[in-house]
Amino acid sequence: MNLLHEALGWKIAFILTAVFLFQATSVYADSTAEHGVKIGFVYNFAKFIEWPSRVFATVAAPLRLCVLGEAPLNGKLRLLSQRQAQGRSIDVTINPPARDWRSCHMLYLGADETSQLKAVQRILDQAPVLTISDIPNFAHQGGIIELYIENDRVQFAINLTTARRAGLKLNAQMLRMAKIVE
Repeated sequence: MNLLHEALGWKIAFILTAVFLFQATSVYADSTAEHGVKIGFVYNFAKFIEWPSRVFATVAAPLRLCVLGEAPLNGKLRLLSQRQAQGRSIDVTINPPARDWRSCHMLYLGADETSQLKAVQRILDQAPVLTISDIPNFAHQGGIIELYIENDRVQFAINLTTARRAGLKLNAQMLRMAKIVE
């Protein structure tokens, strides 16, 4: 019964979040609003992705969000530092060295990091790291979640093949909202 309540709680939380995002995703050439919406998406991905339990040293270990690039989203991803997702505090690390990428739970690549894409894929191959970017065609190139603008709205595409290879479980409600790339 407790699992049923927990499952329903997740569904309700995701639906409420989805409704909020749907209402808040209209972006009319205002990069500040666009960045805010994208940051909201990143935060919600942290809430609705399930990592293998082995990637966290303890039940209370933080969720590590690593950011590559020259201040992607105007450097505002730092605002997620110490926010809570799945009962974990989010730690934000800016431009960690490549040797540390596998210790990230989420890795956001700024649009200026296109040249790093192949290195990220090689280093993170099958590692349980959620890769996110607004690099055009990121999901088609093997990234897990691509944020893009369509019809003046922030949308997202998910590469299910890459997500499965990384051992990540994506919430079904989230998948229904996404454009799926395989």
